[in-house]
Amino acid sequence: MKRRIFAAVLSAAMVLSLASCGGGNKGGTSSSNPGSSSSTNSSQPGSSSSAPDASQPDSSGTGSSSSGVSSPEGPDVSAGDIKPLPTVTLTLNKTDVSLKKAGATFQLRYTAEPDTDGAAAFTSNKPEVATVAEDGTVTAVAPGQATITVEYDGAKATCIVRCKWDEASNGGSSSSGSSGSSSASKVDLQAFYDTTIGKYEFGFLELADSSLLDQMYAGLTGVSTEQMLVYITMMSMNNGEFGLVQVKDSKDVDTVKAIFQARIDRMSGEDGQGNPGAWYPGPTEQWLNNSRVVSNGNYVMMIVHESCDDIVKEFNALF
Repeated sequence: MKRRIFAAVLSAAMVLSLASCGGGNKGGTSSSNPGSSSSTNSSQPGSSSSAPDASQPDSSGTGSSSSGVSSPEGPDVSAGDIKPLPTVTLTLNKTDVSLKKAGATFQLRYTAEPDTDGAAAFTSNKPEVATVAEDGTVTAVAPGQATITVEYDGAKATCIVRCKWDEASNGGSSSSGSSGSSSASKVDLQAFYDTTIGKYEFGFLELADSSLLDQMYAGLTGVSTEQMLVYITMMSMNNGEFGLVQVKDSKDVDTVKAIFQARIDRMSGEDGQGNPGAWYPGPTEQWLNNSRVVSNGNYVMMIVHESCDDIVKEFNALF
């Protein structure tokens, strides 16, 4: 009996065991099978599906493209795409001028580098002392000091204008009864020279000392003078000179004129000494045709310049 019961139990256990094995194979391969190529669980090590898809954009915002990062719109300043405009340098023919008579004029000229074909603007900070026209002509009005400013394409330059004189030198009453003394106070040769070279284009001139005067204007230093200004050119290409003299004694006027004329004859080749002192054809013609020696009272002027006749008129207008 016991054997039958034991055989029945054993038989039932075997049936249950076989049933259990058959049900586990239904549904295909288990996803927990290590090494299975069909596994889609990204948490499994060695799974080929765990690498990110390179075809999909990186939504993290920290990835970079292999072609480089694009620049923002506009020129790259660091690469030199924007070039600064050239700086204009402005220079004047004079930066400090003295005018010693009401109505005396001086032409202020400028040079711009680079020249942008613009127009300069001239202004005076004290027009009651000195005015300035659109062409740069400065005119003395009253004693004092004014600053003329020139503006050109963003650049600025200034010139100081000093107006100094007394009433007697501008047509007022003089306490002296001598016409010679009155004349001496009325005409400032340095002021006339400054005005003239500011208005007309001259070459390089320098004030001659006594040694140079003895070489080029023999006898002039022996004349007694109140004022003597002789500006010469020390270059071989000598296109002109400018002499102004006020003698103390009127009898010396002709002596000074003769000395000035001798200089002109030497430079133009009219002195009979051979080659002209001006050497070159152009300067020689200048000394020959554009030279003048004039006098007014005790004042004598020698001028060698293409505008010599205009300068003579302005000289005579001083008296």
